[in-house]
Amino acid sequence: MGRDARRLLFEAFGVVLLIRAGLWLLPFRVVHRAVAARAARAPRGANRPMDQIVWAVETAARRVPRASCLTQALAGTVMLAAHGHEATLRVGVARNDHGEMRAHAWIESEGRTVLGDPRAGTFVALPPLAFPR
Repeated sequence: MGRDARRLLFEAFGVVLLIRAGLWLLPFRVVHRAVAARAARAPRGANRPMDQIVWAVETAARRVPRASCLTQALAGTVMLAAHGHEATLRVGVARNDHGEMRAHAWIESEGRTVLGDPRAGTFVALPPLAFPR
């Protein structure tokens, strides 16, 4: 792994850890507002490929306990915005085999799902939680 990849992974680990702690300690609306504010201050113009950022977030999340799909989607939003990419947080709901509700969060960018693929047709997407750019 090269120096740039290690730096990106270290950045992603910090963001995932911070988001996870935030979701544990604070209401979602507070964390969402903080992520939206950070995304709004992000620079324009991509400086890293989107797939590298997604890789870093997914890899870091495997090492942070209870880094759920929501944690990853929020962290991915911060990271993508910080590196100049558009990101829309999506949340969907579905019923499991026992009729219980379950939810899933993912990120869409440039018209496609880039992190947390919801398995097409499984989740009914709620209106997007857009982050201003």
